[in-house]
Amino acid sequence: MRGPLLSGALGSPATLDRVCELVREHSPVVVLSALWLGETLATELPVLALIEEDKHSAAVRAQRRARKHSVPLHMVTAGSEVPLAKGAVGAFLVDNLVDIEETSAATDLLLGLLPALKQDGIVLSLDATKSPALEAHVAEIFLAASLVHITQIRPRDGALLTMACAPPPSVVTARERTATTQT
Repeated sequence: MRGPLLSGALGSPATLDRVCELVREHSPVVVLSALWLGETLATELPVLALIEEDKHSAAVRAQRRARKHSVPLHMVTAGSEVPLAKGAVGAFLVDNLVDIEETSAATDLLLGLLPALKQDGIVLSLDATKSPALEAHVAEIFLAASLVHITQIRPRDGALLTMACAPPPSVVTARERTATTQT
């Protein structure tokens, strides 16, 4: 399995094989925003890709290709909020979390995923970086979102996979209450 030509270290066979290995036991798998990643992973396992409105045309083409080859790829054009059932998602994959400029915005993104994550679910961020400072920054975001058992893996030079597990349900409930009272 290989990503598109311009996907770099994240699209390498070593990285994608490792991603599949990590998420295979955590279905359903939801890929946020990265159309290329959803399309590539769907050749190995069923994927739901949540795609922004501006990528709609590309998503339609990818969906046609997937149907033509009987690949289990489903896409939803999503705005900022997608109503996923509570506790329904086994794995969330986020492409380039390190690219989100504000730490609070990245943390809020991950916090927004927690209610939909199964109790044994995981969050996996794929980042293209060789920087130890950026590696630490991604871990900081995961910690701020109350994720537990944080692990960072470098399947090849320039590719960083940060994986964490869902926090206990009591933490998710407390974080939801805090978010509700702050709005």
